[in-house]
Amino acid sequence: MDHKLRIFKEVVLTRSFTKAAENLYMSQPAVSKTIKNLEQEYGKAFFLREGNSIALTAEGKVFLKYANSLLEIFAKMKQEFSTENPNFPNHIKIGASTTIAQYVIPGMAASLQNIHSDLNFNLISGNTGDIQQLILNGQLDFGIIEGENQNTRLQYEPFVKDELVLVTSVKNQAVDESIIIAHLSRLNFVEREPGSGTREVIANALKKHHIPALNVKATLGSTESIKSYLRHSRHFAFLSIHAIKRELLDGHLKVIEVKGLSITRWFNFVSRQGFQSQLNQKLKNIFLEEYSK
Repeated sequence: MDHKLRIFKEVVLTRSFTKAAENLYMSQPAVSKTIKNLEQEYGKAFFLREGNSIALTAEGKVFLKYANSLLEIFAKMKQEFSTENPNFPNHIKIGASTTIAQYVIPGMAASLQNIHSDLNFNLISGNTGDIQQLILNGQLDFGIIEGENQNTRLQYEPFVKDELVLVTSVKNQAVDESIIIAHLSRLNFVEREPGSGTREVIANALKKHHIPALNVKATLGSTESIKSYLRHSRHFAFLSIHAIKRELLDGHLKVIEVKGLSITRWFNFVSRQGFQSQLNQKLKNIFLEEYSK
């Protein structure tokens, strides 16, 4: 029964039989048949079908509440009667905010698949707010995020410490290798979009040091676009040290020391408050082990 409910919930979350089938590694007809069987079993239509678009009916919304409750019970029951060391899963689906998704997770995922050849790894990338919302919606059980955006419905555990450093093109000779905090107001900056964990951490750090708002000339939607922008400009940005290793080695970007300013943060494991499966804990331990290698 829990398998049928998981299919139902995936269709609700994706609003698509096709997308749900892809996420669950099933055929689209199999997903459609499962939903049809559920509707026949309970004598109610759970979805309104209009062309390629679907939406929950009033009965479907009520059924979703029961499905969520039952899936939580099934998870707890599985935990109660499972072995202490669950088998490694064949499919891992996690979410990660953009910096860690781009620069930390891929190498770890490749290492895991070298050991577990049957593993299918599905990484959902988005800004911190996006990943937290996906977890709250039940679309992800497990995530790794950046930033200080704490939600009381979620719980956080430290994963990796990060440092945000002032970066510019090596061709930019407008400043020395180090500057004082007061000189930040003289520089032109490029920054991430609202909702970015990186942007939030920077804003909080500057506020703590009573630094006025930066002179932002451009707002871009990814760290990669910011790095490319910096290479072709004389502007500055605060970026994760994890994100610029290649550019530092290749001699495209350089770090400018800001005397008296240190911006650090933690990448955190994040999951819903309450019940935590042994599998999630095992995955956390594996990521910690892989990163320390």
